[in-house]
Amino acid sequence: MKQNRILAYCAMAVSLLASCKDSPDIPDTTEKISTEYSIWVTSATGSYILTTDDLMKNTLLTPAGNKGIDISGYLPGDWYGVYAYNYQGKFYLSNDGTRFSQLEIQDNATMKETNNYAFPSAFYLGKVLNELNSKDELVITKTAGTYNAAKNVLEQPIYFMNVNNLTLNKTLTVDIPFLDYKPLTPDNKPYIAPYMVPTSFTVRSGKMFVGHKYRGSDGTGNKDILDSTFVYVCDYPSMANGKLLKDARGGIVAGHWEVNNTTFLDDNNDLYILTKKIGPSTYGLVRIKAGETEIDKDYFFDLKDYNVFKNTSASTIQKLGNGKAYISPYVVDPANKKITADLRILTGGAEPKTTMNLIENGKLYDAFKTDASKWYIYEYDPATNAVKRGAEIDGGISHVYHINKLK
Repeated sequence: MKQNRILAYCAMAVSLLASCKDSPDIPDTTEKISTEYSIWVTSATGSYILTTDDLMKNTLLTPAGNKGIDISGYLPGDWYGVYAYNYQGKFYLSNDGTRFSQLEIQDNATMKETNNYAFPSAFYLGKVLNELNSKDELVITKTAGTYNAAKNVLEQPIYFMNVNNLTLNKTLTVDIPFLDYKPLTPDNKPYIAPYMVPTSFTVRSGKMFVGHKYRGSDGTGNKDILDSTFVYVCDYPSMANGKLLKDARGGIVAGHWEVNNTTFLDDNNDLYILTKKIGPSTYGLVRIKAGETEIDKDYFFDLKDYNVFKNTSASTIQKLGNGKAYISPYVVDPANKKITADLRILTGGAEPKTTMNLIENGKLYDAFKTDASKWYIYEYDPATNAVKRGAEIDGGISHVYHINKLK
């Protein structure tokens, strides 16, 4: 009997301790980091993830004093941020071209690899087919396909990656035909080993549109060649009935190998494709109207008078909604061929610096650097055409790659 009372008292004590631990009067001393948003930055010392619960909070975000998550060990060079992607709070890196990693932020302010996948051949993360993604599946390409000499095509794989266990659900391959051509350098010499680079993938109404360009070496390095817009169109998902579109008014389909977007679908389902003339480095938009598979001959939005992408490492076009899109540093109305805002003016002369911006609830979040070399997150609301200044970023950084939503 005495033993039973002792056991009862012990049980009561355990219960009281548990209730005390959960009591709101006793603070939880466990140090937690903010994991609502992340900003991927680089500096002279490495690559870091800065986290915050509010991008508009009046605070300083810095890697100094171990306040940032050092991810330098996962990257052979800080510029590999262009081969990385954040999806539903997890980071995906292609690292050194052999290992595709899934990483997650931990409560102790570290980044941990939670899974990885080894592709059978060299792999660097290419485009993300956003319109095909689902909660459990990330649809991606790699930066370079395989030339099939017998068919004279570039075989470009599209991978459907299960993000729960990092396995491939399936792989589709689009065959993009090579042109029969012998391009010459400005010195009238043949380019060395010309090759093709897909720069955009868009799926719309049972059709896949692949923007691509040609590159080759002139003896001093690889250069963009064939200054026209090339888009390959085929059925999706069968990849049958393909045809090649060409338009000399635009330039190459802008972009290179990074995951940045160079196309967008507007509210009418019209497809806009960003192009770039090689020599003068000027941009423009071509359009393929909803339900059609030809480039609109009556439409070209010439952006040669606008110095777009002056301060960013890669071209990106993002849909803002209500007929607007963001082509850094401009807000554009593509359908009416208008520039509706210059964010440099709205931010008092600051220059946009982010490679990949965040759009949330119809608002744009971009990082800007002021004349005084201070970095800030700015929020742009297209409904009011107004900006707000948010968190400051440590002035010792050299680049901002991503602004991401983690939750």
